[in-house]
Amino acid sequence: MNFFRKLQKKINDVGYTYLPLLLSPSKLKVECPFCGWKGPSFLPNGVEVRENARCPKCDSLERHRLYYLYLKNIIPPDRDMAVLHFAPEKILTSLFNSFPNVSYLSADIEPGKAMVVEDITQTSFEDNSFDLIFCSHVLEHIPDDHKAMVELVRILKPDGFAILQVPIKSFFNGRVIDKTYEDFTITDPIEREKAFGQRDHVRVYGKDFKDRLETAGFEVKLVRYADDLHEEQRKKYALLPQHTSASETEGWIYYCTK
Repeated sequence: MNFFRKLQKKINDVGYTYLPLLLSPSKLKVECPFCGWKGPSFLPNGVEVRENARCPKCDSLERHRLYYLYLKNIIPPDRDMAVLHFAPEKILTSLFNSFPNVSYLSADIEPGKAMVVEDITQTSFEDNSFDLIFCSHVLEHIPDDHKAMVELVRILKPDGFAILQVPIKSFFNGRVIDKTYEDFTITDPIEREKAFGQRDHVRVYGKDFKDRLETAGFEVKLVRYADDLHEEQRKKYALLPQHTSASETEGWIYYCTK
């Protein structure tokens, strides 16, 4: 069954990728900054289905396109940068490797998914190893996220920065999320999906995510990056998720230093 779902997705993606060839330019409302695809809209995506979300050509999502614009703006072109990327997304790997001044390393706890195998809560790296650490939608999978955050502080250079992103909810499953919700007695994947929104998540982060990072030793600057862009850019690249539990933090970047 999984094979047929993947096959159907591939057929849909191919069809939708070439659909714009049949349309007039006036109907091409969105554009992917990664691959340049243009179309009337991006495809739906997610457990909680989000419209106008996934690029049919390169699979970029709203957050990836936001990161693309931000990283292009923030990575200095005139400084050698040792970059560590946890749980690497292929399209972001390509982006980092496009910078001639970046020495790139990806890491994941599962063999075969990155360049090296590392546990984010206890890595093999020396203190002050990296100029930039990028970690998106990882910490919500980690039971001891505080230990992981402390480890990231340790391996970040004093003049470096980390971009640490998680899904943040202000409203979920009929309840207001004032602060991060976690319950480690919930271990069944189906119950975790009900409680946290995904079967392999162990918490739902609230707006206290910044406080948790600072408790671990980071200094955190909240960059409301999507708000700084023109409305036309937000629509053109579809940078903000469209779903009922969207938080006001969508489009925020957590820029962390020590």
